[in-house]
Amino acid sequence: MPDQQTPARNAGPEDASPFDELMIGGEQSPVGPSFTTVFRGYDKDEVDAAVARLTARLRAEGDEIALLEQRYRDVSDTANAQSMEAVGRIEAEYEAKLAAADARSRETIDRLKAALNTANARLGKVQDRVQAEVSAADERSRETIERLEAELTAATARAAKAESQVQALSDELVDSGGQDSSRPQFEEILRVAEDQASLIIRNATVQADRLLEASREEIAKRRKEVQVEADGILAQAHHDAQQARLRIDTELTAHQARLEREAAHAAEKVSQAEQEAVAIRTEAEKGAASLRSMVARETSLARQEAEEAVRELRLRALEFEESLTRRQNDAQQEFLVLHNQAVAHAERITQDANDQVAASLEHAQRVASKADDFDRLMRAQAAQIEADASIRARETLDRARDKAQKIIETVTSHSQGVLRDAEDRTRQLRWQQHQLTSFMAEVRELIRPETPFDASADVDVSADGEASAGHADEETTDAAAGPGSESEAHTADGGTPQEPTPREHADN
Repeated sequence: MPDQQTPARNAGPEDASPFDELMIGGEQSPVGPSFTTVFRGYDKDEVDAAVARLTARLRAEGDEIALLEQRYRDVSDTANAQSMEAVGRIEAEYEAKLAAADARSRETIDRLKAALNTANARLGKVQDRVQAEVSAADERSRETIERLEAELTAATARAAKAESQVQALSDELVDSGGQDSSRPQFEEILRVAEDQASLIIRNATVQADRLLEASREEIAKRRKEVQVEADGILAQAHHDAQQARLRIDTELTAHQARLEREAAHAAEKVSQAEQEAVAIRTEAEKGAASLRSMVARETSLARQEAEEAVRELRLRALEFEESLTRRQNDAQQEFLVLHNQAVAHAERITQDANDQVAASLEHAQRVASKADDFDRLMRAQAAQIEADASIRARETLDRARDKAQKIIETVTSHSQGVLRDAEDRTRQLRWQQHQLTSFMAEVRELIRPETPFDASADVDVSADGEASAGHADEETTDAAAGPGSESEAHTADGGTPQEPTPREHADN
């Protein structure tokens, strides 16, 4: 009976209801959540948790939709910014090129205007020079005419003077009518004078006419030359001006054509940038549309799944309510029968539970007291072990420090003793070497060979001396290495190094 009243909270897969399968399918993609069946239905906490999960999932999908929309807006803003930046950059380049072209055109126009002004100034100078030359030619011709007129006047005066002289002579001839003998001579002289006067007058007239004609021809020639030169200069100036105008028109036409080409190129770049911007915007719109469609599709699928789950949940809830109603009726009928048994059983269970709780409390108190005692004991032991370890560590450190100090002092004293012995031995060996060298020199001086026999003997003695010297060197080396090796062996055995005795010092 108690087993019948206990709810089955852990139902197996074979005991799962359709509502459980639906909830398992809602929690997992292929399988919904499962709820524990209690006495009055499904567990409320699990149902609330499933509803909260569905709500959180719906909220997360909504957040994801908002995130995708924000991403679409960011992509659109980025594409628009890039397109605007490209258009602005192209417009700036076009304006810069247009300004540069305008500056170049203004510079070219100014240069051509300066050239035209220079040509006009040169033309004015040429005209002034031609006018000055014409004036000078007129002045020269006027001076020539005046000079010729003066000469003509002088000739006329001479002719008048000659006539007056002739008239005077005629008067004298009339007055002297009595002198008939000189009359032919006088007439002859008068005729000659008249002839000369007429000849002079005619010559003067001819020369004056000739000079006037020559001056007129020269003036006409000068005027013609000056006019030809002026016409040539004017033609050259007009030609230069026409060439300058033609060059200006050509450069202006080329500049306008270049400006038109640059404008067309800039317009092409602008159109290309607009096309790229349109393409970027189209791609962004396509991506956003695909994202929006995907999000909408996923949202619709999630919403359909949620609606299907809710609808199935409602159907299962209705079925559960019906089954619950039937179970309630059965339970009410069974409750009347099992109430007394349940009350008695509950009283027994309560009494047993109270007894078990009291025993558990008592056991727990004992375990807690033992645990406290054990904890205090462990802490005391740990403190004792820590104190002992600290004392032993300090003692070990003190011993190690003392031992290290002793070793350092021993090594220092031994090193100093060995150094002194080595210095003494070195001085002794040097003195012995010096003595041996001097001795060998004396021996060589004494046994210097005077005959071949003496030379061989000297060689033998030298060999013997070198052998004895080598033997002496070996003995001195062994003697020098002896105390050091003995002291090292003694030190290696753990003892202190022995100081040299006074006898050894005396030997040294």
